[in-house]
Amino acid sequence: MKRVMVEELISPKRHQWQHDKRVEEADNLVRYVYNQIKNGSGLVDLRRVAKHYGGNVMRRLLFNKRYFGNGSEDGGPGAEELEYVDALFTAIRHIYAFSVSDYLPWLRWLDFEGHKKILNEATNIIRKYHDPIIEERIHQWRNGKDTSRGLA
Repeated sequence: MKRVMVEELISPKRHQWQHDKRVEEADNLVRYVYNQIKNGSGLVDLRRVAKHYGGNVMRRLLFNKRYFGNGSEDGGPGAEELEYVDALFTAIRHIYAFSVSDYLPWLRWLDFEGHKKILNEATNIIRKYHDPIIEERIHQWRNGKDTSRGLA
């Protein structure tokens, strides 16, 4: 696994190969912020913009898509992306959160903090967007239409 990670995923060659996609997303980010300032009150929620920039870069690198849906008219995220990025950050926030059942495993079935339910909902949302793309790629690969083995 270490060899695959070093040679395939985080190699300088892969980094250079994906450079254009990252630059394109940075350009889209600047355009979106410009449109927000031009059309709005001049205020931009940097936390929201940074979250969606990260989400856009990941989608572009993994799935070669900027949006799952159509996006918004000002170049920002659409309803699908808002739901997806919120689910991603919810999952990240709760994966290593404190839970009583971590220290008292026999209480795990009670789920005092509700983390299991929250993570299940977030995971279902993430799967709702990932699974169709993955299934389509598996179908293409099995039919011989897509011979590339690399990422997007």
